[in-house]
Amino acid sequence: MIQTFQRTTTERLLLRAVRDSDMDVVFALHADPETNRFSASGPARSREEVRTLLSLWLDDWALHGVGYWLVERRDAPGDVVGLGGVRHRELEGRRVLNLAYRFMPRTWGSGYASELARAAIALARQHLPEVPVVAIIHPDNLASIRVAERSGMRLDRLIDYQGMPSRLYVPAGS
Repeated sequence: MIQTFQRTTTERLLLRAVRDSDMDVVFALHADPETNRFSASGPARSREEVRTLLSLWLDDWALHGVGYWLVERRDAPGDVVGLGGVRHRELEGRRVLNLAYRFMPRTWGSGYASELARAAIALARQHLPEVPVVAIIHPDNLASIRVAERSGMRLDRLIDYQGMPSRLYVPAGS
């Protein structure tokens, strides 16, 4: 496991690997229609569906040493504001690190997603430079597009992802 990925901080956030005990907050994020408006699968319909996701993410940490973080505010320990990070995926026949971020609506506009994205991209470049970082974004998700751009990413091209047209972002200079 890459220890730096396991637990790291930014100016305002604690980013730590997801744990089994995070089930309730992960369910709250994934069952909320507002936070899943642009998700291909839509909001989670059951705790079992979210349990499957959480198990997948725990496997990412065990197998690859990187994965999604639970995000807490440093000035309010225990105040979970979202989740995100990078995880290994296959895209068009090649291994990539997919950057994702999902935050509680009460935190939207705070800059937390951009802060997480910049940290994830920097750690990936440092520890896994051979694996490209990408962000796959629904074309109507303007907030997510702004986060990608503020984090130093640029639009590479349009792709079909899980049956939906999507915008593929890569770090500028890639």
